[in-house]
Amino acid sequence: MSIWSSLDPASATVDPGAAATVTLKLRNTTDLVEEYRIAVAGAPAVWAGVEPRALRLYPGTTGTAEITFRPPRTPDATAGGHPFAVEVVPAEQPGDKTVVEGQLTVTPFTEVRAELLPHTVRGRFRGKPRFAVDNLGNTRLTASLTGKDNSGQLGFELHPANVQVEPGRAAWVRGRVRPGSIAWFGQRESHPYTVNVMRSGTEPVEVEGVFVQRAVMPRWLLGFMGMLVAFAFAFTIAWFTFKPDFGSKARDGGMVPVGNPLAHPEGQKQAPAPDQEPRQAPAVPSGGGGVEPEGDTGERPLGGPGHRLLYLSKSSPWPDPPDPDAEPAIWPFPVKSPGFEEVGDEWKCTWSSVRYTLCGMKDAYKPGSKTTFDFWVRSNGDPDASISVIFDWNFDGDKEVLQRREVFKAFELEPNQEWQKYTEEVGLEFAEGEEFRDIDGGKLSVGFWVRSGGSPIEVRSNVPTDQEMISAMRIPYDPR
Repeated sequence: MSIWSSLDPASATVDPGAAATVTLKLRNTTDLVEEYRIAVAGAPAVWAGVEPRALRLYPGTTGTAEITFRPPRTPDATAGGHPFAVEVVPAEQPGDKTVVEGQLTVTPFTEVRAELLPHTVRGRFRGKPRFAVDNLGNTRLTASLTGKDNSGQLGFELHPANVQVEPGRAAWVRGRVRPGSIAWFGQRESHPYTVNVMRSGTEPVEVEGVFVQRAVMPRWLLGFMGMLVAFAFAFTIAWFTFKPDFGSKARDGGMVPVGNPLAHPEGQKQAPAPDQEPRQAPAVPSGGGGVEPEGDTGERPLGGPGHRLLYLSKSSPWPDPPDPDAEPAIWPFPVKSPGFEEVGDEWKCTWSSVRYTLCGMKDAYKPGSKTTFDFWVRSNGDPDASISVIFDWNFDGDKEVLQRREVFKAFELEPNQEWQKYTEEVGLEFAEGEEFRDIDGGKLSVGFWVRSGGSPIEVRSNVPTDQEMISAMRIPYDPR
């Protein structure tokens, strides 16, 4: 051997977000001047820094190098022991490479984030919020969830009420909020409530929400029914007080039928008058936006079998297709999509890193139709990548109110970095809020949520109609 080496200390402990240093000692046991290159191998190598990376030693002399580990305070730095090795390779005699082994222990830390989607739910008999519990620590999280309200007027159901979440993952909990009594008449009432995420030995994490209880019948209907009862009572009294006389003053032979007494033969149809010719439905061009005719043509239309066609442009859903000379756009959606943690300022009529938003809509609801889409998406090779599309609706133009949300199931992407077609056929995961109704100055927001994987996912948009892989959607509305 041309080198003697040792590691001091052979094992170290470090807190995530802090640093720990070990010293590598080297001695040149040959009679040549030698340069030694130092590298760290093993899982902790991504956190390691070596200073210096090369030592030049004369025969019989000793040198040192410091190896500093800085694991981040993220779920990637899992708690526990992580073995590592330090490789020392002589430049003149690379065959005399030596390896020194060590152990790095990362201490555990816990960080929990809880979210409520949406913050405000509305209903006459119940509300159905959803809770997300994110484990941002580096150990497995075991927690239980309970709901309460200060007035004691709400009942809660949480499924599941106990969750186990691996580091860097999230668990979804379905909730059901019921009022203590049914409001038959009157105005809507707001009931604030809190959901606690409790862990052993720590303070609970609180998430606040609001349940808006609507009356089954509006107050004006009570007055109308009262007037109707009073009118019926008055009519009954008048009927029995003033006996009506329905005697006929017609004499025999006094009423003579007029007009043509001939009828058409049985089964014969009468031709329509010239001004009553049946109208033909106007043809709708296949290109461009707008509403296409209904019916099953045997082939899936662009944007799916919904109703009104919208194209995904550079910044919003748009009824007109891009210009023929437009360049297709690629929009990378980040791993963490903050626009769906809360509505807040993220849902304005401006460009957002997670949303396409169309504002100032005045559309009439088309009963019997639904939201469909053809979105082209791809990953950058991540084998765990999956994505969901989320539709947020506002019907009355209130910028701070989310009135309906549709979340479609996660679509798992192939890691071949090729474009893949994501449609509504993957299935609706859940829909919450109000039922569809006419839009008066409201807006529609279309966003993408990276459900799994550690890298962004790309969505293709702004594609002219003479090209392939066009991202488009259809909504259950007619423009007014």
